[in-house]
Amino acid sequence: MPGFGLEQMMRAGAFQGDISGAEIAAPETADEFAQHVIDTICHASVTPSVGRRTFERCMRALDFGSTARVGFRHPAKAEAIDMIWRERERLFDEYKASQDKLRFLATLPWIGPVTKHSLARRLGLITEHGQRAVA
Repeated sequence: MPGFGLEQMMRAGAFQGDISGAEIAAPETADEFAQHVIDTICHASVTPSVGRRTFERCMRALDFGSTARVGFRHPAKAEAIDMIWRERERLFDEYKASQDKLRFLATLPWIGPVTKHSLARRLGLITEHGQRAVA
């Protein structure tokens, strides 16, 4: 069973606090990409502390080969997280090949017109609000 280094990520603060001023590297693996998407879904419409706890529970459930439903009370979001994790390789390949990455992000389940910008910042596509990173 793969280890995700969740404890190390949380200790390093990779998914904590405000990321608006932080330099964010583009994901290099499908696992990193999926974790960013899942983290964005977990943080949508909740406080940062609730989002962090939900993300941790979801990733632990997925690490044990279970469904995200174990860590997430919202059945539709849990189903979306399971699909993203299950299809992470394909989704990451499509993301890398996409000419309009922001538009691609909007096609992901539970990533809407607002959360796509939050996800884009997490993925390093947008360095500041309204600015695109230079590729």
